[in-house]
Amino acid sequence: MRVVMPGLILSLSLLTGGPLYAGAACVVAKELGNSLAIELVAGPNETVSSATDKGVERLRKKGFHKKYQDPHAQAISDLKHAYAVVIKTQYKTFRGKPRTSYGCGFSPYSYQGAEQAALLDLQNYSWGWKPAYGYEVFKKLKY
Repeated sequence: MRVVMPGLILSLSLLTGGPLYAGAACVVAKELGNSLAIELVAGPNETVSSATDKGVERLRKKGFHKKYQDPHAQAISDLKHAYAVVIKTQYKTFRGKPRTSYGCGFSPYSYQGAEQAALLDLQNYSWGWKPAYGYEVFKKLKY
């Protein structure tokens, strides 16, 4: 087991001059499995927890707080600097119902890596989605 001294971490971050933490969260409002809206909150002065709370609050202010509507974090990152990509798809379920789904991904290296992570996120949360349905890049940012 490796032990890191908190004082050492604080000293190193003060030497680099950067923030001590950073974080991001993609918060999605869903109703019965259908995605209604998404909020991406990220920044060098955010923690995963604060980004999640801000995303939930933004969705609630937009009216996503009714019964069966569930705003929750779908993807999070504690990377200090990252590329973030949100993808969106609209398709019909096996039973013919229209469905909207989002995927959110983060990468320390590139938008392409973040998009690949977003695809994996989409597949994890939207079991009925197939690559043949396609998707669009809904939002991109670097923090």
